[in-house]
Amino acid sequence: MREKRFRRKSAGAGKYTYIFFDWDGCLADTLGIWMELYKRSLSKRAIQAEEQAIVRELFNDWSGPARFGVQDVEAFGREIIGGLEDRIAEVTLNVNARRILERLQEANKTTAILTGSKRSFVQPVLAREGIDPLVDLIVSLDDVMHHKPHPEAVEKALENFDPVLARGERSKRLEQAIMVGDSSKDIEMGKNAGIATVLYFPDKNRRFYDPEWLESCRPDFVIRDFWELVDMLG
Repeated sequence: MREKRFRRKSAGAGKYTYIFFDWDGCLADTLGIWMELYKRSLSKRAIQAEEQAIVRELFNDWSGPARFGVQDVEAFGREIIGGLEDRIAEVTLNVNARRILERLQEANKTTAILTGSKRSFVQPVLAREGIDPLVDLIVSLDDVMHHKPHPEAVEKALENFDPVLARGERSKRLEQAIMVGDSSKDIEMGKNAGIATVLYFPDKNRRFYDPEWLESCRPDFVIRDFWELVDMLG
C-alpha cells in the first residue's frame, strides 16, 4: 500500500480542530473478537464464510447478515451485541492510542469517537482505561438512524461541537475536521461528509483487510501508528 504521511502536507498541519476516531479496530483492538463472534453465530446457522467475506459484508454493517442468508437477523444482531458486552474485559487499546489522545488534549484539539458499536461496548473500556476524560464526545450505534458509510455520525459530531456556526462558514468547519479509521466504511463516511480521512493500517490488520481494497477507497493519508498523527499537529 502506498503510504501518504502527514509530514508531506505539513503546511496545512495546524488546521485540524476536530479529530474523529473509529473505535473497533482503530482505537480498540477488537477485530479478533468481532470475527470470533460472527463465525460462531454463522456456524450456529450452518453458514460458512471466509474471513475476508465476513469483513466485507458484516464488519460495520448491521444489514450484512441478511446477505449471508441469515433468516433471524434481529436475533443474530442481539447475539453479536451480547457477545461483545460479555467480552469487554478482553478489550485493549491499540498501541499509542492513549498517547495520541493525551497529545490531542494538550494541543486543545476536540476529539470524538464515531462508532458502529453500542455505547455499552465502548464506555466501560474508556472508564477502565482512564481515558474517558480525553474524549469529548461519543457518537454510537445508539445515536444515529443511518450507519456508516452514511455521514450522519460526522454531521452529528460537528453540530454538537459548533451548533450555531453560520451556514456560510460550513465549508470552513468541514476543513477543520478529519476522520481516522481502519475500514473502508470509515473512509467513505468521512468522504461522504466532506472531511479529510486517515486510514489507520497497522500490520496486524492485514489479517482482516486487503490493502488494495482499502487503497481503492482513496484515503487522504495512511498511517501505521497513531504517533504519526503528531506530524499533522505540527
